[in-house]
Amino acid sequence: MKIKSFIIPSLLLFACGESAKPKDEVETMKQELAKENIPMTVPDTTLPSNWNAVEFNTNYGKIVVGLNPATPKHSENFYKLASEGYYNGVLFHRVIKQFMVQTGDPNSKNAKPDQQLGDGGPKYKLPAEISDTIYHYKGALAAARESDDHNPMKMSSGSQFYIVTGSPVSSEKFKEMLEQNVIKEFLSQRENMEFQMRLNTAYEMGNQLAADNVIKEIKPLVKDKIETAYNNVPQKTRNIYASWGGTPFLDNNYTVFGKVISGHHIVDKIQWIETGKNDRPVSDVKIISTKVIPKKN
Repeated sequence: MKIKSFIIPSLLLFACGESAKPKDEVETMKQELAKENIPMTVPDTTLPSNWNAVEFNTNYGKIVVGLNPATPKHSENFYKLASEGYYNGVLFHRVIKQFMVQTGDPNSKNAKPDQQLGDGGPKYKLPAEISDTIYHYKGALAAARESDDHNPMKMSSGSQFYIVTGSPVSSEKFKEMLEQNVIKEFLSQRENMEFQMRLNTAYEMGNQLAADNVIKEIKPLVKDKIETAYNNVPQKTRNIYASWGGTPFLDNNYTVFGKVISGHHIVDKIQWIETGKNDRPVSDVKIISTKVIPKKN
């Protein structure tokens, strides 16, 4: 269940482009915040009393995630699998710097170094529980899924999940990401099929100029929707993305069902390790064991 559901190829730049070193990222963040006069704002990482939690003991250290009861199907399924030891021995098989770290494929247990991973899981999928008020902040716990062309209902993998690492997103870049999401939605509508066909033809021919011209035609048609989408995002949320980081271009497309409570530094260690083919870590990053932590009330 690979996180590759982007229609507009330029979106991949946000996910897979060249990554800065951590110290460079921090310095860039400070400069952007100062330039835009944005206060340092971080999300709440405490564990509410009515949330279950799961502790992952990895060979890099412990990570504790809280499970949001507002997404019951995903949270209850995740808690059940963890309590049964489903994730014991599973690898983080896909790691993309400043984007996310992904795990949960049972086929990764004792996998050979050159083994293709990312398609394993239970025989069921979960219906989407996407909320426009739960965001892909750094540390968000979300369900992996197949791409839109194979999975228009955005159903989630029964076991695979990812933890967002992301990076700070300036107001300008945030608006660009919203713009691309609006354009993606525009292209998915039947009445706009001509634009999608022209765009696909341009990309297939490797004609970037033609593709850019199609996008230029679309932008005036969706200008109002872009402004509305931007204004509908609370200022606090934009501040968190700008100062704490995340992957806002995934919002409203994947089910976020929890968050990292502790072990952010472990997730950061994992995201910066060396990777090879298919973004798989060169040295295995393994979930050794799991422990469930029942809610307090």
